[in-house]
Amino acid sequence: MNEPIEILRKYWRYDSFRPLQEPIIKNILNGSDTVALLPTSGGKSICFQIPSLLMDGICIVISPLVALMADQVKGLNEKGIKALQIPGGISFPELTTLLDNACYGNYKFLYLSPERLQQEIVQNAIQRMPVNLIAVDEAHCISQWGNDFRPSYHEIKVLRGIHPKAPWVALTATATPEVLKDTMQQLELESPKVFKGSFIRENLTYNVFKEEDKEYRIQQLLESNRESAIIYVRSRSLSEEMAARLHHLGISSTYFHGGLPTEEKNKRLISWKKGQVTTMVATNAFGMGIDHGEVRHVIHVQLPESLESYFQEAGRAGRDGHPAVATLLYTEDDKALAKRQFVDSQPKFDDIKRLYRTLNNYFQIPYGEGGFTVHEFNFTKFCQTYKLQPTTTFHGMNVLDRLGILSLQKEFGRKSIVRFLVSSEELLREFDREVSFSIVGKTILRMYGGVFNTPTPLRISQVAQKLSMPNEKVITILKEMDSKGLLELQLFETDASITFLVPREDDKTLNPLKKEIEAQKDRKARQLSNVLKYVENDSLCREIQMTSYFGETGKMACGRCSVCLKEGQKPSASMETIAHQILEMLKENPHDSRSLVKNLNFAESETLEALQLLLDAKKVQLNAVNQYFCK
Repeated sequence: MNEPIEILRKYWRYDSFRPLQEPIIKNILNGSDTVALLPTSGGKSICFQIPSLLMDGICIVISPLVALMADQVKGLNEKGIKALQIPGGISFPELTTLLDNACYGNYKFLYLSPERLQQEIVQNAIQRMPVNLIAVDEAHCISQWGNDFRPSYHEIKVLRGIHPKAPWVALTATATPEVLKDTMQQLELESPKVFKGSFIRENLTYNVFKEEDKEYRIQQLLESNRESAIIYVRSRSLSEEMAARLHHLGISSTYFHGGLPTEEKNKRLISWKKGQVTTMVATNAFGMGIDHGEVRHVIHVQLPESLESYFQEAGRAGRDGHPAVATLLYTEDDKALAKRQFVDSQPKFDDIKRLYRTLNNYFQIPYGEGGFTVHEFNFTKFCQTYKLQPTTTFHGMNVLDRLGILSLQKEFGRKSIVRFLVSSEELLREFDREVSFSIVGKTILRMYGGVFNTPTPLRISQVAQKLSMPNEKVITILKEMDSKGLLELQLFETDASITFLVPREDDKTLNPLKKEIEAQKDRKARQLSNVLKYVENDSLCREIQMTSYFGETGKMACGRCSVCLKEGQKPSASMETIAHQILEMLKENPHDSRSLVKNLNFAESETLEALQLLLDAKKVQLNAVNQYFCK
């Protein structure tokens, strides 16, 4: 096979390429540096995977998204394509083995984080590899003007010196013209050809509504269309509450957030994709790899932190090409809330230094050590121990994560690992001598097979529940059995972990990043300002506003968004006319405001204004169930 289309058919089972994929692939095969700016769901990964498969050697893929790297490696392996990823938290021998496999194991793809690439052992190994292509995913992360700037991206240029003949491809979904220009300069691409997909989605309608009663608006949107929908919220508790309320209203709903065990996440995702549940209420933890083309509605009930993130999340609607709607609901209070969440809570440089030093002391990491070590982490306990403000601390840890100082991983539902080390006869003798060992040990033997032969994952909580015993008691007994050499225990008592990506050097680690940390607040403020301009501008087509933000001009008004349609083009009328019709309706029966808006052929804002005037004039009154009636 020596043609891109043949590779596409063999491994991906597609008969044709999406727009721009084929010319991007051919440009890479010609050995030229390439920039691919394709919107979400534009098929960026195929753009570097297919040319690498057509060339001898291995492709080095740099990406900051650990979960996405794991997803792509899994997908390639399932297709029979040899790919591997170097994760955080592995031992030196494990790292050496993985690098040797990449060098000599006929692998086609090696996925790395920019932080991992900074290790000398990794660079030396790459020097021995027959590299055919260097792919930089989420390339906008190298630009200080981007939404997800990561200083560690500046270090990937070392690959230019190691393999000067290998072509580069930079891929991104959401780059403004300013970010795109800066990205190409920072990566030192040589006469790159830029392939820029259109940000216009002819099948996607953008709506923005200033709405006090968001739940009612959602009910209106979803009752008229019972196909798949995503509702984005900003907290786990709100996702659970809203899913319950919608279910009560007869809208089949479930929720998804980072606190759910992996098995439960997969179960909910499958039921939603199969249409057993139509509406997924989720935090922004939901989205990566959902691969569901038939989403008709994406609804945001709170303001996003940036137009880049909103564009990506809204773009999950209508991937099948059929009509879909992205709706953003907001109130005046949401503006102040967004400022507190995204701007005011950003920590100062001294806060970051203090947090970094505290984390190192908490884990007892000596000066000059700690690089790529993994530590169990309980965020609540950490904040309580040092009397830290949780919100600021959380933002501070995200800053350290983004700057490549550490990696914060939320591994919910993770299981501890146990393996018995002695024979069954010796174990039974110990059970006879120690009752607590017998109670816990026999329960584990009944619940988990193969525990004598291989390390076996187990849930401490399930064992504890079976015994009606506190988790802490089970853990204590297992630790005692481990200390006596009866079993080997790898204990995960928390649902998160921290990987320190660089050795501890306190001020020397952070001082070079001071300018970037201090600029973070200004960048967040600028991004939020762009969001507010978008929601407040009700005179310019929503699609024009969105696409022009990303540098695409010359577009005609879409004719279908909330600005173009102006609330369905209901006719405007005098207050007297609207008030008269309200009174006529109320003479027959009491009605609430929703019923009046629904049944009268006037703009909602005008109907509510007329209703308030009638109320102020005491021509109508409210009863005990919030219905209006004539006096």
